[in-house]
Amino acid sequence: MATHNRLSLPPSDGSSRFSQASLRFTSADPPVDKKRIPVGVIEVDTYPPAELTDLLVYNSLTSESTRHVVTANAQFYVMAERLRRFRKCLERAEYVCADGFSIQLACSLLAKTPIVRCPGVDLVRDLCKEGASYGLRVYLLGGSPGSAAISARVLSDRYPGLEVVGTDCPPLDFEKDAETLNAVLSRLADARPQVVFVGLGAPKQEYFIDQHIRPLRISVAVGVGGTFEMISGRVPRAPGWVRHIGMEWCYRLLKEPRRLWRRYLIGNLEFLFILTFRYLLGGDPEQEPCS
Repeated sequence: MATHNRLSLPPSDGSSRFSQASLRFTSADPPVDKKRIPVGVIEVDTYPPAELTDLLVYNSLTSESTRHVVTANAQFYVMAERLRRFRKCLERAEYVCADGFSIQLACSLLAKTPIVRCPGVDLVRDLCKEGASYGLRVYLLGGSPGSAAISARVLSDRYPGLEVVGTDCPPLDFEKDAETLNAVLSRLADARPQVVFVGLGAPKQEYFIDQHIRPLRISVAVGVGGTFEMISGRVPRAPGWVRHIGMEWCYRLLKEPRRLWRRYLIGNLEFLFILTFRYLLGGDPEQEPCS
């Protein structure tokens, strides 16, 4: 496997940004083998957050095709069990990182491989921070009304050099109306971002990236769920010690019980059931995931 090193030379402007980015790796190209481990019906990458960030900065500056980044949690796993389309979408994604503690725990129990969590909100910040030195062009799509615009100002102020080339908060079910969908895609294409953060929630954001953003050939597309609400300050994030012990989901449930109770209480119990009775106890799945 090709070895990976952090870039040691100072960044510069103009066309040299591309050659600078290529020096992040000792080989001419980034590693081609995916550090993936099987976790039930999905596979999860084991890249540490810093290494994943470097790979994505490299991809954003050099890739001519879209690299889809999935930030997976228990909800994603349950949907992958149920929905064949969603499972296939995750299989096509170039990167699947463990956003939630539940996926991190499953990697340890099922694959016997400890991994480091890579929450979507941290990945957005890290990618913007590292990419700012190269004038990275990013676009924020989705979120609640106004949250993407506020997040754009926060990120621009925090990381000088970062170029937020657009934000968009399309109406609910916009993808079902051809005229509205085409308008959203036209604005996105005209902005020419290198990275697009898509906060439409799962599975919509994964389907949208797979079906509509890949043809635009935007270098990196990251599904980020409710990240814009956190970066904008509309939803407080759990304290560091709560995140460290894997209880951020509980903190969020206490803050937004009406919106999240079904996802965390029912969803997490279903994930635990699948993990325990199908895999830890050696049982087979009761049925093939449906389409």
